[in-house]
Amino acid sequence: MQTGQESDDDAGPRIWGGTTLTERREARRAALLEAALDLIGESGAAGVTMRAVCRRANLTDRYFYESFASRDELLDLLYRQVADEFLEPMTAFAATDNPSRDHALSEVLVDKVLADPRKSRLFLVEPYSSTGLGQTTIAVMPVFTRLMQDHLFAHIENPVRRRLAAVTMASGNAGMFSAWLNGSLRATREEIIDHCAETIAAYRSLYRS
Repeated sequence: MQTGQESDDDAGPRIWGGTTLTERREARRAALLEAALDLIGESGAAGVTMRAVCRRANLTDRYFYESFASRDELLDLLYRQVADEFLEPMTAFAATDNPSRDHALSEVLVDKVLADPRKSRLFLVEPYSSTGLGQTTIAVMPVFTRLMQDHLFAHIENPVRRRLAAVTMASGNAGMFSAWLNGSLRATREEIIDHCAETIAAYRSLYRS
């Protein structure tokens, strides 16, 4: 039963079917983002088009443009959301320059990669393809390298060397995870965890002297 019109006004949000216009917009936006993730999981970011996303979300073009100006804007937002999800556990475990936490940090990171293959493919594999994510990746990745240089490698006094260690490790791990996810690198979860922990230890010792 209609109890209002699809608009908000100064008197407060109108109700339609038990939800406000803002709530319905947010639900449609979430459905479009989820549909895009599904398409990425199936065929990569190249499979994400406006029409494909709308079909998967069972929404019309009108509702796509209600939330996003373009397909690239949707991918940019989705990539940044996924990056934040990866950054959160890394921030929690990299809070101190503590070698005893290296294995725990590596385990959390690997399990995050395995938790949702769609998100991991977007974050770690798709930037290597021609999907329009290059500039977004360039804008986002410094947050991760700063985390490494300010915490994991805080003991390195020379700022240039500290940044060299962080950037090299971040790019190397991104390439490693990409190869692991696309199947060109065959390794078990435990082997990847051990490798990540040993890599951190190697970089910790690189500029000790």
